[in-house]
Amino acid sequence: MNRSRFRRFYNRNNAGFTLIELMITVAIVGILAAIAVPVYMNYIAKAKVSEGLALAGPVKTAVTEYYSVHGRLPVVENNNWLLLLKELNLPDDSDTGAASGNYVKRIWWNNNATTPSIRIRYAGFPIDDALLFLEATIGDGAISWNCTAPGSGGVPDRYLPASCR
Repeated sequence: MNRSRFRRFYNRNNAGFTLIELMITVAIVGILAAIAVPVYMNYIAKAKVSEGLALAGPVKTAVTEYYSVHGRLPVVENNNWLLLLKELNLPDDSDTGAASGNYVKRIWWNNNATTPSIRIRYAGFPIDDALLFLEATIGDGAISWNCTAPGSGGVPDRYLPASCR
């Protein structure tokens, strides 16, 4: 290969990207990020909600066992949730209730007359202080659990698992 041919070949390969090519690449990356970030945030929020549902498992078990032994749901004077947790032989910390986690502030049993339920209060963006209820329905001598979010202050529907919608 002669020298002039080598220079043309070498310079052509060393030219790099043009400004237009770089701008197109940045635009494509920006569009992908604009789509991916909200989807990722929804995924993270759903995982936080799932943590609360998993931590509520021992409370569900305790309420079900109490019902099977006593034939009724636990009741205490003034529906004091700390006393209810003691009645169920669960941890009864005034800050965390029966359980807490990385994204769960408190889990407790609330036995009101119309909708007895396990209540879960969440922590962390975007569900900070949001509530989720696991309502107890008694039928045929057994308890079934229905997951709902209250209309005011509840976990937004888009973050609920399919079983709660």
